[in-house]
Amino acid sequence: MHKDEIWQLYYKNGEPIPGAGWDSARDNPTGKDTEIVGVAIVFLYRRNGDRLEFLWQKRSDEIDRYPGDWDISAGGHINLGESVVEAAVRETREEIGAKITANELEFVTMRPFNKNRFAWVYLVDWTDRAEEFHFDDKEVSEVRWVEYGKMDEFRKEFAKAPLKRDNLTFEMLDVWLKEHGNLQAE
Repeated sequence: MHKDEIWQLYYKNGEPIPGAGWDSARDNPTGKDTEIVGVAIVFLYRRNGDRLEFLWQKRSDEIDRYPGDWDISAGGHINLGESVVEAAVRETREEIGAKITANELEFVTMRPFNKNRFAWVYLVDWTDRAEEFHFDDKEVSEVRWVEYGKMDEFRKEFAKAPLKRDNLTFEMLDVWLKEHGNLQAE
């Protein structure tokens, strides 16, 4: 999280409020129902032989929130005037140095994350890509591929607190995997 960002505010229906932003230096909103911000979440996945794996990032020990905890591949708040897709591409590049395009994003779900946050979840197929990851902004210290069948256990043991209890996002990921024949859940 960069303290100089202005995050886009949203109506309860998920549409952005034109010109309305939240100063990130104030931290996350916790007040009125009208103070809703959005986050873009990106999971990179790959086929490794007959295994399906997802990339997780370890948050740097130098950051303020959840230092040293594991998190999704990439993600973060949507800036004022920025589209959800633009935020997903930007956050992936900033956090893990992965260059993705908007056309590579596979939409999984959009849902309320808590009272004051919406989350848009995307997948990106990383199978057969040799690109290395780098952590230029010092938010991430390492990445790890986790086998799909072991991901729930990994999440509950090592992930940052909000992800440990976020069963709905992972249930939606399971539904998406089962409904798309090219990614049969194991």
